[in-house]
Amino acid sequence: MPPTISRWLLLSPVLLLLVASARALSLTALAPSDGATGVCADTLVRITFDEDVRVGVAGTVQLVDGASGEVVDAADLTEAAPTRLIGGNATPFRYHPLVATGRVVTFFPRAGVLAAGRTYRLRVSPGVITTAAGESFAGFAAGAEPRFTVRASGPATDAALLVVAADGSGDFCTVQGAIDFVPLGNTRPRLISIRPGVYPEMVYIGSRRPFLTLRGADRDGCVIAFPNNNNFNAGNNRAMVAIDANDVSLEFLTLHNTTPRGGSQAEALRGNGRRVMLDRVTLRSFQDTLLWNGALFVTDSLIEGDVDFMWGGGAGFFQRCEIRSVSAGYLAQVRNAETGRGNIYVDCRLTAAPGVTNVYLARIDPRPGVANTWPFSEVVFLGCAMGSHIRPEGWLLNNATAAPDVRFWEAGSTDLEGNPLDVSRRLADSRRIDAVTAARFRDPEFVLGWTPPAPRTGASAGARFTGLSTRARVGAEPVIVGFVLAGVSPKPVLVRGIGPTLGVFGVAEALARPRIELVRGSEVLATNAGWASGSDAAGIAAAAVQVGLFPLETVAADAALRATLSPAAYTAVITDSMGKGGNGLVEIYDLSAADGAARLANLSARAVAGAGDGALIAGFTIAGSEPKAVLVRGIGPALGAFGVDGALRKATLTLFRGQTVVAANAGWTSSRDALEIARLAAVAGAFPLVTGSGDAALIVRLEPGNYTAQVTGDTGGSGVALLELYEAL
Repeated sequence: MPPTISRWLLLSPVLLLLVASARALSLTALAPSDGATGVCADTLVRITFDEDVRVGVAGTVQLVDGASGEVVDAADLTEAAPTRLIGGNATPFRYHPLVATGRVVTFFPRAGVLAAGRTYRLRVSPGVITTAAGESFAGFAAGAEPRFTVRASGPATDAALLVVAADGSGDFCTVQGAIDFVPLGNTRPRLISIRPGVYPEMVYIGSRRPFLTLRGADRDGCVIAFPNNNNFNAGNNRAMVAIDANDVSLEFLTLHNTTPRGGSQAEALRGNGRRVMLDRVTLRSFQDTLLWNGALFVTDSLIEGDVDFMWGGGAGFFQRCEIRSVSAGYLAQVRNAETGRGNIYVDCRLTAAPGVTNVYLARIDPRPGVANTWPFSEVVFLGCAMGSHIRPEGWLLNNATAAPDVRFWEAGSTDLEGNPLDVSRRLADSRRIDAVTAARFRDPEFVLGWTPPAPRTGASAGARFTGLSTRARVGAEPVIVGFVLAGVSPKPVLVRGIGPTLGVFGVAEALARPRIELVRGSEVLATNAGWASGSDAAGIAAAAVQVGLFPLETVAADAALRATLSPAAYTAVITDSMGKGGNGLVEIYDLSAADGAARLANLSARAVAGAGDGALIAGFTIAGSEPKAVLVRGIGPALGAFGVDGALRKATLTLFRGQTVVAANAGWTSSRDALEIARLAAVAGAFPLVTGSGDAALIVRLEPGNYTAQVTGDTGGSGVALLELYEAL
């Protein structure tokens, strides 16, 4: 489970930082906090108030060196168009140094202004921050400004792994900060692991920083978002993320250019690099979402937009992607030369927002001998499922009635239900290609000139989690289970909260009347208390039989529900409707395990762990025909850093298959795999464990089958514990 979700479950109420002021507008939180040490050198500064605020029209926010008194950076509201350099790009970018969103004002220091080991003071002049009613924040009294100290050193210069975390728990607070750390002329693979969070920034990877992988811990939870566009930064600088380097991969990320509709050309991603790969990435914008002029491979991803939202002069191979139209318009405008390749879509789904119609597959001005026209434009759809929003003629020629050299081709098109599509009304100059030609274009090497790497093993359909369950004591605190659905398509799942039926299996003090809630973020998606009382009782019973679960009696007070969920992070919460407490079981099962487009990925469960029936237990099933690597963690002492009272002092983690102990640990740094445990945790986006702590962890390679992970207190102790299960990617 991504750490931001875990922390939302774990953190006690945040201690409010109250700053005396002569007026009603009050500061409630500051990040970095006053007196903070070990702060990232690329930190943002966030100031939170007790009501919605806005940026004023005059004044400054300053960062001042605590020793020398030098102002190292400032946001001056009288500066008409402030600029900064990003990623070594020689052309300055316009940016917003101070942004107000709701109750939070964020100050964006320029890159490189904060030095290792130095202390800085924050100055805010009166009138910089105001309310809609005209009240203004008075700022900080002289000599009482908040201070923070930058950590003394960063990662090793040759580090192969760099961790980005918006909350400051990683090596860097921003994505660009990690990229900038990579030396120019880089010659070795570098992994930038991005923990869940929203990163409000523009990102640039220059041509001298190849061999980078940017990997998010959770596709929906790791979001780069900024409203960059041609009105704000004209030309090549208008894209939110730009990649001019070769050999770059983006994985498990969302790139969202938040420019509103009609706000001019606003790419979420543009690039010139070759051998660039997008793997399970979401791109969102309106006009011109994706611009590519190199060679790009995109797999299992979502691209969303309206007008020409995939365009450029390079070659693009799109495999098993969803192409979503958010209004009438054109999917692609491809400007390849006669000898170049264009955009090839293989086994993709073309979908649309509700009510959207009148969408063309592609358009082009094909007139030969005229400036800025492309008579050899190539757009090919192979085995793609197309919604009814696609116009029957499919393709559009601008300023021409014929285009004999345009390669507007397709083969094997279907509707979204898989039925053959009627293409008899297609543009006359388009073409239905034969099987031999289609097979050639299905080869990425033919299209791109290189063979992309195979999908990561953690996403392979050969072995996967199909069932996750947690048993623990429900009392004053509920049992909270987090799980992640990874992939590109919605997936049906069965969620059960078991209490009374546990007694049949000899579990003492079973929960008398469980209530189950299914939650995404802060939204409760579904609830149940009494599985047979709802309208879906027959479907729930059939689903349990389908996945081999024990049946529930019609009169049983256990809870259950079915839901079809999009890839994202979720929580299932089990409480006692009667307020008495007892032992409960939460189960989450995949009802379409054969569907490789989505899968259960991670599990995180928090509850009190003790001995015997009070143990925190998670069961899981691995299906498939090959072994699967899994990272399991039993967390106790580390929870104290998140404000959890009564955390388990020393955790013992035991993994069973049936009654057989597969592996056990009681102190993760005592494991011979300690370095690999730390690396995999960082890749997965899990918070780091302190060396020598009483937390436990295992890396195991498991054959398909049923397993149980159990957390107990060392020497019979009890306390709040967290059990985590991750795909070892």
